[in-house]
Amino acid sequence: MNPVELARLLHNLIRVGRVAAIDHAAVRVRIQSGALLTDWLPWLTARAGHTRSWNPPTLGEQVLLLAPGGELRGALVLPALNSDAVPAPSHDANLTQLEMPDGAVIAYDHAASHLSATLPGSASLDAQGAVSVTTAAALTATAAGGATLNADTVINGNLTLNGNFSQPSGQTATMAGDVRFTGAVTSNGRDISASHTHGGVKRGGDQTDGVN
Repeated sequence: MNPVELARLLHNLIRVGRVAAIDHAAVRVRIQSGALLTDWLPWLTARAGHTRSWNPPTLGEQVLLLAPGGELRGALVLPALNSDAVPAPSHDANLTQLEMPDGAVIAYDHAASHLSATLPGSASLDAQGAVSVTTAAALTATAAGGATLNADTVINGNLTLNGNFSQPSGQTATMAGDVRFTGAVTSNGRDISASHTHGGVKRGGDQTDGVN
């Protein structure tokens, strides 16, 4: 092999380039590396077996070309390298973060043990089995924690409450259907359940005053 050809093959073993075109259906990209524009090449992914992942490169993303033997026709594309145009989204050593093009951010701070997700759109969870959420407050009576839901909530199903229900002062509860109680019912500290009695009431046609 002449020295010129050998130098070409060595130069092509590893090259830096940018994604110039993407064929999502074929799972192929073309890479611009200097004056060279490659043919359609596959990119490397995190998993491609029983567990599969899909996070394709984007136009302009900086990548590595890995060409076994120096032949670019058989090269593989390895995403990705940060650049001045697309810098790293964080410089925090304690943070693992994923940013989406619409502004969504999913991050885990392993120093603070905190998971956060900022979504500009909607979110859904479709589970065929049960869903369980456990917080520290549910495990110990003195632990700080619990769950806070800052949203109007619709429950399309039965609700079982294995604990006390508290409604802050000044708030109103409205119920359009029947309400059935099996225990005592109080209003402003007075028993208004079916078993309570009123003093000073004559039997017969007399009626009691309303409950204050």
